Amino acid sequence: MNSAYKIFTQFSFLSFFASLFAALLLAYTPEYGLSKEAVNTLFILIFAAGLWISEAIPAFAVSLLVVALEIVLLGFSDFDFSASNEWEIYLDPWSSPLIFLFLAGFIMALAASKTKIDVWLAKKVLFYVGNKPHNIITGLMAVTYFLSMFISNTATAAMMMTIITPMLLSIKSSNPFSKATVLGVAVSANLGGMATIIGTPPNAIAVGILGQSAPSFIGWMGLALVPSLFIVIILRFLIVKLYPSNEEFINLQSIGEVEHLDSETKNSNTEILPGWKRVVTIVIFIITILLWLSGPLHHIPTTAISFLPIIGLTLFGIIDADDICKIRWDVIILIIGGLSLGFAISKSGLDAWFATLIETDGLSLFWIALIFSYFVVLVSNFMSNTAATNITLPIVVAIAATISASSSQFAVIAVALSASFAMSLPVSTPPNAIVFASNKVISRDFLIIGLVTALIGPPVVIGWLYFINTVF
Repeated sequence: MNSAYKIFTQFSFLSFFASLFAALLLAYTPEYGLSKEAVNTLFILIFAAGLWISEAIPAFAVSLLVVALEIVLLGFSDFDFSASNEWEIYLDPWSSPLIFLFLAGFIMALAASKTKIDVWLAKKVLFYVGNKPHNIITGLMAVTYFLSMFISNTATAAMMMTIITPMLLSIKSSNPFSKATVLGVAVSANLGGMATIIGTPPNAIAVGILGQSAPSFIGWMGLALVPSLFIVIILRFLIVKLYPSNEEFINLQSIGEVEHLDSETKNSNTEILPGWKRVVTIVIFIITILLWLSGPLHHIPTTAISFLPIIGLTLFGIIDADDICKIRWDVIILIIGGLSLGFAISKSGLDAWFATLIETDGLSLFWIALIFSYFVVLVSNFMSNTAATNITLPIVVAIAATISASSSQFAVIAVALSASFAMSLPVSTPPNAIVFASNKVISRDFLIIGLVTALIGPPVVIGWLYFINTVF
């Protein structure tokens, strides 16, 4: 154990200083004709990219380092720390309205997990669809997809695996359907988050970068729901085709033993929450989601609506101080770092310089969006799709803006949505890793599904965006 720890520590130190050296060399050695601020920003970008790719330090720590370097290198002139308060602008993303929107999503996820509403819903759906394999995979993927729209896809995948594990034990070892079920969970958890702003961090980063030109909550769903659902349906048929069941019926009775904290759970040793807390949670969920979806009618800011679950769930004692500690603050910090990095790239003028590096004459917006969409899919298979989006989107904004002012929204949304198509390896996404830990699938199973998703995903998204822009 000690020797392994030493090797890991040495690798981390080597990766850190290699990233630092590469950033210093690439940013400060050539003559780019950039301002000092832009060169410093280029250094920060390259250094952060190296750390995010190598994982020398945790991804959230890279975001904190980005903000710190921006304050020191960009917030002061010639390191005169007494002459300016300009450094404070690099902390603005901490108070971004987007952060409170994402915070509301995390609190709703905690409430769903604590009250076991998510488990209850999943069990109801599975028992409703019956015990035929085709119906089971459809119901399983449908409920996973829906929950991932509003709850962390990691939490959703973990919860669904808890529910279906007893069922997997009852399936014959020779039946390929066990692979179909777990792959269905991974695929629908990965793609469900595409549909809403709070579904996955790349979506939030895109909204933050677009600022005032970003779509509303319901507007985002109009752009993302159809392509994500279309691809999920295609993958559902592919999974069933590749891993058909050799049993006509699957025993679902063992799923009834999974606890969801009510009188229907058999032999429960878990403390039962008061029924009214579950009712209150469901009511708050429904009101919040309906208000988010009906924003164009009442014009209440999406961020203001986000305070409803934050305040309501704590007011009724459903969420307490201990629960708040369980929020994925690392994800929130990662988003903040990406927003701050994007702001620095724009403010320093580095984005305009990036735009000059690619000749856009004769290159349509379609090809720019497609190239960067495939790029982010490729990179996201080997690193966090949030980090990959942090690096890619500021560059996409600059290049797309050379075509027209309205092009940025199209390209940014296309690339952000494509980040969710990276699922070719067990380590590509947390849901993949959770499913892989079940020992029901091997790496090759992810590769087949992931390659199909990576190939068809970006064209489907871009085609739908073009259709929406043309029609509306």
